[in-house]
Amino acid sequence: MSPAPARHLDDRALAVLGAGGPALVLSSDARGEPHVTYSWGVAIDARSIRIAVDRGGRSSANLRRRGRGAIVVVGNGGLNLLVSGRVRQLPGLLQPEGSAPLEVWALAVDRVRDQAWPGVATSTLAYRWPAAQRTSMRRMERAVLASLRVAED
Repeated sequence: MSPAPARHLDDRALAVLGAGGPALVLSSDARGEPHVTYSWGVAIDARSIRIAVDRGGRSSANLRRRGRGAIVVVGNGGLNLLVSGRVRQLPGLLQPEGSAPLEVWALAVDRVRDQAWPGVATSTLAYRWPAAQRTSMRRMERAVLASLRVAED
């Protein structure tokens, strides 16, 4: 039997997620069908994570409709976590160079489940940009993470 999920990020998870990085954003559509998109997340504290999703995309519509969402962190700092909770859109848009406009959402953590398997290591979820775009896309990724850290509630 697996342990009960935590209600907040522990110190290790907070340190890793506080640095920010790639994450999978999970939502469900009007029929309850799951939807996942690649994005980024940054923990603000043990109970709040900010995420970015494309303005007007499926994830945005799903989060708005349901008011709940989740992120999956794969391999970052050796962690494999499913973090879920209530979401709310924050004002304004992120418009990093090289990216479509992004909405910022705050995820109020109410469940953290360790998805690791004992004795199994996973590769860290990371974006591998084509060589011709690598420099500009890494710059865009750093800008998104920096903007998530300072987004206004």
